[in-house]
Amino acid sequence: MVTSSSDEMRTLDGVRIVEYDRAGGISEIERIWCGLQAQCPHDYFLSWGWISTWLESLPKDVDVRLIVGLVQDQPVLAFFVGSARRRKYGLLPTHSLALNTTGNRYFDLLYIEYNSVLALPSLKFSLADLLHWLGNKRWHEFSLPGLSSEFVQQMGLLGSESPTSVGVLLEEESSAYFVDLAKVREAKMDYLGLLSSNKRSQIRRSIKEYEKEGEVHIQAAESVAEALEMLSALAELHQEEWQKRGKPGVFSNPYLMDFHRKLIVSRFEAGEIQILRVFTPQATIGYLYNFVYGDKVLFYQSGLKYRPGNLYRPGLVSHYFSIMQNARTDMRVYDFMAGEAGYKSSLATDSVPMYWVRLVNGRLRFSMERTVLSLKERLKEMPSVADRLKRMRDRFSSAPKTNSA
Repeated sequence: MVTSSSDEMRTLDGVRIVEYDRAGGISEIERIWCGLQAQCPHDYFLSWGWISTWLESLPKDVDVRLIVGLVQDQPVLAFFVGSARRRKYGLLPTHSLALNTTGNRYFDLLYIEYNSVLALPSLKFSLADLLHWLGNKRWHEFSLPGLSSEFVQQMGLLGSESPTSVGVLLEEESSAYFVDLAKVREAKMDYLGLLSSNKRSQIRRSIKEYEKEGEVHIQAAESVAEALEMLSALAELHQEEWQKRGKPGVFSNPYLMDFHRKLIVSRFEAGEIQILRVFTPQATIGYLYNFVYGDKVLFYQSGLKYRPGNLYRPGLVSHYFSIMQNARTDMRVYDFMAGEAGYKSSLATDSVPMYWVRLVNGRLRFSMERTVLSLKERLKEMPSVADRLKRMRDRFSSAPKTNSA
């Protein structure tokens, strides 16, 4: 269902913008998205497999709309915008918009990356275009999470001048580490030879310890039922470890677990889901949950069985076997995705930057948010305080909060 009335339609250099409400039915949204997807470079989090599962998993009162750019009635541009209202910091009324997410932290713990828009390669979609579309809308913040470096450059988001009424905040920049699997094959499958001597030693020593129980094996789920069973086992190990650390763990969010079950049921047969178990004859070492799209394997989550002492390194060993298994195929990249965890950089051969950006509408609000962001950066230098505040935020995110007037 098209929700834009004629006087709300705007032209951006010949591109007519219309909005589709998902409540009006998914078939037209699917037609538009899949038609553009076939013509536009994109990553897994913009694939119809991910998007359709996301749209169908959200409660009906979560406001997410498809924005489509048309030239001569043909789609040339598409992206989703979520809309949410809340009292920020407990007192500041805030209308938040978000790119390909809901704007509600409870649902956005899905944590997408390589975020962008679907746009024909011949179309240049810039920050000025986005602000032009936002011009007649009432909003306070526009969140652009997990942006690919290509999209940031194309949009001119960083280092460009925006209107004085709208400020651009760079909330986070993180490296997305990956293994170039072609390099592993070129090294005649000697992946360890691409790593530091210290990391090689850790992995070899740990494998040797595990092999005291018998040969280490890797097993991929071969059916939807087996994949769901492995996901449950992975979540149990994940929660067990994080709760030992006094943290809730991502699977304490019921929506997230439900989403991934639906994703596996919907996309396993399409070859987009890879769940691996690494084990000895006596015990599980770890589970890895990966997405497979095009020639990339994207590591999303793990459940690891930790043991006392530092000889057993379940994460390093699990990823080693996963990387080797995928290097034996025609996959090009094994992607750890964003995050500064030490194991990612130590196991990777390359990296690209990822960005979390927020547009803030209004000089006074922008000045305040910039001050808050600066305080958050200082808190990172005081880990105990930052950890306490994060636990408080996680507690408030433990239940869904949908839009209110």
